[in-house]
Amino acid sequence: MAVWKTVVLLVVLCVCPPTWAQEQPSPDQPEDDEQVRVKGDALSYEEQSNVVSATGNVVVTKGQTTLSADKISVNRDTNTLDARGNVELKDATRGQVEADALQMEMENETGTITNGVVTLPRNQYVLTGKEMKKSYGQTYHIENGAFTTCDCDKNFDKADWSIGASTIDVALRGMGTIRHGVLRVRGLPLLYVPYAFVPVNNDRQSGFLFPNYGFSSKRGFVWQQPFYWAINKSYDATVTTDIETAARIGAWGEFRYAPNERTEGLLAASYFNEQIRGPATTKGPINRWSVTGVHRQLLAQDFRAYGDFFFVSDDQFLREISHRALNLKSALELDDWDLRTRRFTDSRAGGVKTWRNALLRGEARYYQDLLQNDDYAFQTLPRVQFRTQHVWKDRVELGLSVDGANFYRNKGYAGQRLDIAPSVAVPFHLGKYVYGSVKATGRETIYHMTSEDLEMVIPTLTESGRLRGDRTRETVQFQAELGTRLSRVFNLHWGRLRQLQHVIEPQVSYSYVPAVHQQHDLPLYDSLDRINRRNLFVYGFSNRVLGKFATTPEAGATGKPAVATEVRELARLSVTHAYDPSRSIGRKKEHFSDMDISARLTPLPYTTFTLDSTYDVARGDVTMARLGASLSDPRPLPATAPLLEHVQRRTTLGVSYRTITDRLLKEMNAYAVIRLNEYITGAYFGRYDFNEKSFIGNRYYLRFISPQNCWYVDLGLIDKVNPKEFEFRFLITFVGLSSSNRSAF
Repeated sequence: MAVWKTVVLLVVLCVCPPTWAQEQPSPDQPEDDEQVRVKGDALSYEEQSNVVSATGNVVVTKGQTTLSADKISVNRDTNTLDARGNVELKDATRGQVEADALQMEMENETGTITNGVVTLPRNQYVLTGKEMKKSYGQTYHIENGAFTTCDCDKNFDKADWSIGASTIDVALRGMGTIRHGVLRVRGLPLLYVPYAFVPVNNDRQSGFLFPNYGFSSKRGFVWQQPFYWAINKSYDATVTTDIETAARIGAWGEFRYAPNERTEGLLAASYFNEQIRGPATTKGPINRWSVTGVHRQLLAQDFRAYGDFFFVSDDQFLREISHRALNLKSALELDDWDLRTRRFTDSRAGGVKTWRNALLRGEARYYQDLLQNDDYAFQTLPRVQFRTQHVWKDRVELGLSVDGANFYRNKGYAGQRLDIAPSVAVPFHLGKYVYGSVKATGRETIYHMTSEDLEMVIPTLTESGRLRGDRTRETVQFQAELGTRLSRVFNLHWGRLRQLQHVIEPQVSYSYVPAVHQQHDLPLYDSLDRINRRNLFVYGFSNRVLGKFATTPEAGATGKPAVATEVRELARLSVTHAYDPSRSIGRKKEHFSDMDISARLTPLPYTTFTLDSTYDVARGDVTMARLGASLSDPRPLPATAPLLEHVQRRTTLGVSYRTITDRLLKEMNAYAVIRLNEYITGAYFGRYDFNEKSFIGNRYYLRFISPQNCWYVDLGLIDKVNPKEFEFRFLITFVGLSSSNRSAF
């Protein structure tokens, strides 16, 4: 009986997979009390040495963990485990160890693996070595070992890549140190690595990322080498050096921070020196730079501070410098085309305090004009806005808006403006179907001019030719809305379609603004300074068709629970028109406006058709139209290695056509992402100008993922105009060595 208890103790102690898979159980994970099963040809106990042994095809199973060997023994005095001959420790989720021999001191969890292979499925690593010593706290020292992330069935000679080294040290949380290593491709030595760090888990690790390579017709050979610094759990940074042999040398950096749940942000900066072009060819400044970023912070209850920063050294920076240096796609949600055509940059900083029925905002905003002299650009330094709204007797909404701003610039007129706008609104319902509201807003706008510099004559001036002193403007705005909603449901049983709902929402609104003299003696800072007279009726309707679909198979007559359903919009059509009886608003001085038509058709979840159009009623012609269609592969992406999930792409096709009257604009945009198979994905993005009968932008991309799921390569060809440039990009990533979300796509 004592021998059996000892064997059970042996099994419970020796099948702890976190010891060899570099995983520690969660503190709140319940204790595993699954039954332990032991199989073997013989069990024995040597009383003199106090050693318990199991020999002959020994298999120990506990839950999902299995330990097998030709012989397993435990010394009860030294509390050590010794497993020899075809040792295999398996756990479905935590890892696997295969070795000739395994010795372990069970209390301190230290020991030695001889001629072993350790597989870590969570982070895709496979390690091998003649001797692998485990020290305290999940630390390993490997002699004459190697590692890879390739799915090569543990045959390192067939691995797409592997790194062998005389010594490999794996520290706590998986940081690896290599000494005297060799990078091998299919077993052939390719590169000597005297010393290096590599991450062997999914946590952030400091180190060099794989570089971006490319060639540009304007910038020459391009080499961008990023370095990632995992400062701590709350801060990290990336610094990238940039060498462009025909244009510039520089660097950019990104600093990300989230020290607590109340504060987060991203700051990016870049610097480039363009002396490499030479004095004869250099145009514009030699030293160029940019600063971008976002900041969000909760200072106190309902009081938030924010900042959005966007500064560049010169007007041509956005057109000529690699936009990777700006990191604006993540910071300000801007893409490449948006950046290249921007009229100005804008930066702001401020704070917002909210109450139950009120809001106070203070903000300073700076604009950098990219086409004209910055001295003429208005800067809002600062602007204070206060808004409040109260409901009186559950029927009347009383509101007040106060907006005060100081508009400053170096040349031209400038000054302060205070706008006070009280309002009263009465929403109502007429029965169950008709709803609406009536709202009146009074507005008092006060101006104080602090500059009389008229070098830039905007707007039209008074007869004296000056904007000076104090001015006021009083006006009132009246608005009314009336609408209804008609709906009918049709019960259907067409496949998964259970019901159809047709919704019609007609609506009419009326706006009235009296004529107020404001054209000749008021400054023009923004749209608030010119409120044109109106006597405008806007009317239209919206048609929607919605479907209710079963998301699980139809329930039979066996009393199964009701099927789950989802509601999805299938089609939408909106038409809007306007009429002003007191003034002309059409192209031919008629009182009717153009008609706006918007339609969207989604017959299937992966298919979308859109139409946005403006129709000139008087001319009987379309003045603006945009048509689009998109299609995506509805099939789920196949399961892949966890470290490659972010590089998988779904097949998607899209095209849009846009035109503006009198051939001012006629262009087509198209894109296609084609997933040829699980390893190859291609993409194309293009824009064609029908007026010029030429392409104004073409981008081609190709991604190849290795069959062993341990590396992938991105190729990109970019052909763009204004300025004319052809660019080639190349990026290769060894999974597990320097993986990131960067891509040539």
